[in-house]
Amino acid sequence: MARHPALESDAPLARAAPRRRLAVDDRRRELLGACLELIGTRPWDEVSMADVASAAGASKPLLYHYFPTKSDLYLAAVRAAADELRAATTPAGDLPPRLALQRGLTAHVDWVDANADAYRAVLQGGLSSDPRVHAIIEESRADVVARLAHGFGLQRVTPAQRTVLRGWVGFLEGACLDWVQRRDVPKSRLVRILAASVAALAPVARA
Repeated sequence: MARHPALESDAPLARAAPRRRLAVDDRRRELLGACLELIGTRPWDEVSMADVASAAGASKPLLYHYFPTKSDLYLAAVRAAADELRAATTPAGDLPPRLALQRGLTAHVDWVDANADAYRAVLQGGLSSDPRVHAIIEESRADVVARLAHGFGLQRVTPAQRTVLRGWVGFLEGACLDWVQRRDVPKSRLVRILAASVAALAPVARA
């Protein structure tokens, strides 16, 4: 399974990774990456701050220096993953709407493939009911809805259209979560399925 890019060490989680001197931003990213990897594979209430520090090759006091509470760490990790996914799926340049959608879908699946633990952590993590975490997830979903609306040429989204587009986002998330769990469908096939579902959605969204 692919590891979150913020985690540089390949040491088993059961053993503390060797500690290294890192710049402030690099150390913070590594701590967040360790958190995302752990909560993508284990229930959050079973993950301790000591576990995260050990996985990142850092001391527990250093982890608390960056994140005073466990919930602060979780919130920052979800925000980092959501921001990274948004950046990875933002089309470069002024592309035609349909091409932008196609490239966005490909980039989305590529990111999920490379960051499966982080994706599961964001959508299925133990604090997903926290209003602050929920707000980050809904912000990410709203961004996908806005891109779909642009791709369909909708200048103003009606309530009915919003329902349709938001429903497709649920399909996107469900399909990707199923795929990272099973990986019994080629990635290229998954992209084609998602693209076909978007094409089928277009008439309904414009109705």
